[in-house]
Amino acid sequence: MLVVTKTHPGLVRENNEDAILVQEPYIYAVADGMGGHASGEIASRSALKAFGAATHSLRRDSSEHIRDTLIEAVKKANNHVLKMAVSNDEYTGMGTTLTAVYLPGNGTAYFCHVGDSRLYIYRDNTLEKRSHDHTYVEDLKDKGCITSEEAAIHPERHILMQAIGVEENIHVQCEIFSITPNDRLLICSDGLSDMVTDAEIAEIMLEADTEICATNLLEKALNNGGRDNVSLILIDMAQSPKKAEEVSENV
Repeated sequence: MLVVTKTHPGLVRENNEDAILVQEPYIYAVADGMGGHASGEIASRSALKAFGAATHSLRRDSSEHIRDTLIEAVKKANNHVLKMAVSNDEYTGMGTTLTAVYLPGNGTAYFCHVGDSRLYIYRDNTLEKRSHDHTYVEDLKDKGCITSEEAAIHPERHILMQAIGVEENIHVQCEIFSITPNDRLLICSDGLSDMVTDAEIAEIMLEADTEICATNLLEKALNNGGRDNVSLILIDMAQSPKKAEEVSENV
């Protein structure tokens, strides 16, 4: 398995409010912060640190407890960021997305998700979005009020219905699915998915070299406008690590 991470502030914003976590035992997460000044950056990094600390018990958990542990870890991250926002006026209104994958190494993937960062699986030359965007526009689409094409250009498409650190009660999407040795998993902030269509992502995924593929995804987002911070984790189940520095933690 080979893991490549990329993050970039984009071409418009000065600060990078995204954060990436790659942590044993095989936890991979992306968070996209929001808030005035530097509070978005603080929210994303703080959420991932709290989430990472709360997932250490996964080393000891049996399979029937993994899902509960992940959900509880997301809720602890939520409470941590919420307390920071309440206790400091400079952090008022801050929050973050959080999308994470746990790979225990047994052909199973667990993922948990809040917000509009995304998890994709690429298998047999087909790209599938596994996460559900917690946005106003996605709710409209689910209800049949608008089409996918209308959702892509809707003026309120960035309004989040859920985020870490905004409200005490959150609903965590947490699912389990099987993976094969030839799969690729992509976790990314909306700075990538807003700038690069699913069709473009699928085309770029045809690149066999994992490092080049990740670089091409980032460059495509920048070439298409780079209006937001761009972060991604590309996990290639078929490849072997080339060197240790390709697995990094940016928290």
